[in-house]
Amino acid sequence: MNTPSLNDDLDQTTTPLTSSSPTENDLQNLVQYGLTDAVRDRFAAICAKDSELEPGRVARVDGITTFVHSMSTDYRAVSTFARIAHDDEFEIEPAQPTVGDWVLVRPGQDQDPDELELVLSRTSLLVRKRVMRGKEEGDEQVLAANITTVFIVQAATYFNSNRLEREVALVWGSGAVPVVILSKIDLLEDVDPAEIVEQAQISAPEVDVFAASGITGEGTDPLRQFTEAGSTVVLIGASGVGKSTLVNQLMGDEVMDTGDIRESDARGRHTTVTRQLLPLPNGGILIDTPGIRTIGLVSGSEDALAKTFSEVEQYFGQCKFRDCGHVGEPGCAIAEAIADGRLLESRFESYKRMGRELEHDRTKGVAGAKTDHQRRMRVIAKGHRLKASIEKRKGSS
Repeated sequence: MNTPSLNDDLDQTTTPLTSSSPTENDLQNLVQYGLTDAVRDRFAAICAKDSELEPGRVARVDGITTFVHSMSTDYRAVSTFARIAHDDEFEIEPAQPTVGDWVLVRPGQDQDPDELELVLSRTSLLVRKRVMRGKEEGDEQVLAANITTVFIVQAATYFNSNRLEREVALVWGSGAVPVVILSKIDLLEDVDPAEIVEQAQISAPEVDVFAASGITGEGTDPLRQFTEAGSTVVLIGASGVGKSTLVNQLMGDEVMDTGDIRESDARGRHTTVTRQLLPLPNGGILIDTPGIRTIGLVSGSEDALAKTFSEVEQYFGQCKFRDCGHVGEPGCAIAEAIADGRLLESRFESYKRMGRELEHDRTKGVAGAKTDHQRRMRVIAKGHRLKASIEKRKGSS
């Protein structure tokens, strides 16, 4: 919900720098943190109206304190009353600053704390739904903002196709571009990394997939094309998959502690405990994140799901019956595509499973929706049983 404008004459055009606006030299410190011309123009326009505000970028969030890199100093600001600032207006609801946000801080006077007052509207926002033991916790976790690329990291030694599908959908929904990195190829024994890459490409069609080692550096050079000046890259993945080792390799220095996946349960140890923003030697920005155990899609991710499973959606509307449920009806285009090898059944099952989750989330507050959802689940289960029975009869004949 929006309120009256911050300034009636504030628009998207470049505002000439005045004595009260930050100069080019003032903003130079922010270039190393990914400052773009568009962000510079927004800062200049706002600061021309309120010269006390200090532009900056969020580098880390520690509870209620936000660590901000500014033009000439760093701030530990509170963000209780922060709001999203659009081109000429701001939102009433408080904003939740996250790493990568471009913000304006009002320095505190005397004993007053520094206040993070405004958050510029975001070009992208990576958000996941918190999930615990297969159940919703009811809230969302904002991971990073204003990112251009997301490195989805999985250990080649513990590749998980179902998780990768969710990670790709999560990234497409953010507005950023996904890139898959299969790490720890130096630990592969008697397995060609190309085989794992091929598996990943099935789960992530139309997405670049790279095999790399953060220890030896093998395969990391092609990743630098995504980390040039003006770009912001965030790494996501489970604990222990090699994110921090890759960060060290891309940074050219040991800036992060590293850990491994436990062999006892294939789970990793947290070595990164908070999201933080790191300037890269070649001008880009890297955001490392703590390991994410579960990937829950937020409401409104239907378009991201469609992009992730584009080879599934191309058959919709081609079935004999318009109300085809794709559970064994005659003339089902999906069933025919699976039968002749044009579509993998595992991909269709993943699509349906994630689609049901989104539908349930969208209708969970609607009267009668739970009963309808349960009815659909019974129909789907009946279709699976019928299919299994037919296959069993074919096998015995």
